Amino acid sequence: MAFSVGAWLAIAATLIPAAVTKQVGYFESSNCAAPSALESCYSEADDYYARCVNENCAGGSEECYNSCGGNASCMQSKCPNLGIDCINVCGCVKTSREVDCAASACWNQVYSCEYQETVQTLFDLCPSVNKTQLPFWPPPDNAPGGCSCNLGKLYDRELSIVDQATECANNMTNLDQLSSARDIADYGRACLCCSKSALLSSIWDVCPNTQPALLGADELYSAVIARDWDMCGTFLENYDCAGTLGFGAPSAGNVTQFYKPGHLPANGTETLSNTGGVISTPISSTFTWTLLSVEHPVTAMAATVTGGSGKASSTTTGGSGKGSSTTTGAAATTTKSGSAGWRSKAPIVAASGVVAFITAVLVIS
Repeated sequence: MAFSVGAWLAIAATLIPAAVTKQVGYFESSNCAAPSALESCYSEADDYYARCVNENCAGGSEECYNSCGGNASCMQSKCPNLGIDCINVCGCVKTSREVDCAASACWNQVYSCEYQETVQTLFDLCPSVNKTQLPFWPPPDNAPGGCSCNLGKLYDRELSIVDQATECANNMTNLDQLSSARDIADYGRACLCCSKSALLSSIWDVCPNTQPALLGADELYSAVIARDWDMCGTFLENYDCAGTLGFGAPSAGNVTQFYKPGHLPANGTETLSNTGGVISTPISSTFTWTLLSVEHPVTAMAATVTGGSGKASSTTTGGSGKGSSTTTGAAATTTKSGSAGWRSKAPIVAASGVVAFITAVLVIS
């Protein structure tokens, strides 16, 4: 039986392997400048993490690790002596290596949502992070191939607000002007309420068009804001959060709007996506960044593919966020989650760096 030329072409097309998109951390490797190099680099970071947990964490073993697939919460359950702190230290080093991987093999996406989420994980797992040392974080506004919500800018502001909450509560200049225990207690509550409002306000200020649920509003509200939030209205009316209590200072997040309970603005409706623009050459071909006094030299690799996109959008780069219902009124939309496959082999479970820290610091007694 003879085949037409068209038929032969159709048959041949079925024999050509389709390009495979592989999830590597937050990234889709095919969107990176050097996909194979990124995959290999992440694989080495995963192998390190497995060795670190098995060899250094009390109660760790290869059997325990393998049975849980590297999942931290599973290992804690099956190996109760393992210790989440030890796991997170291993995870901190692993993530720092992933930042190296991304900066060298995925340099065309260093302003993307995926890269910002990768860097943010350092705050979740590492005991101390000097944010001024982090490469390409936070990204400048309107950066080429940047995230529709500047996640780095938002997270940086949240960290500044948390620092100011501590400064406010320990401001002796203000405290020395108070004469009664009641006044001192009210002042402390005012610091707390202003910080809570500032954290919520920052979400709508930095990323007004994005669904708050994708920016951690649900987690932030349930873990930090909800407790005694209803009583904050009075304190937000009677105290100068921006001026006297310092939350309007540039070093404190430069917050100008302080929303009261029940008066949050309308939610944004957009998901996270990467914007237009292409990074065609490395922003920094060779550089060194520092984490916990350890230097990380990075050299950008030669590109083996041209640009791509991850987070769904009509742009050159891309990824996603998390969707859920929220007590703050954030949109209850489920969207493709960038974190659903963000750990290529050894997932780590840890409380959000900001939420965990605030929970420890911002507590009304």
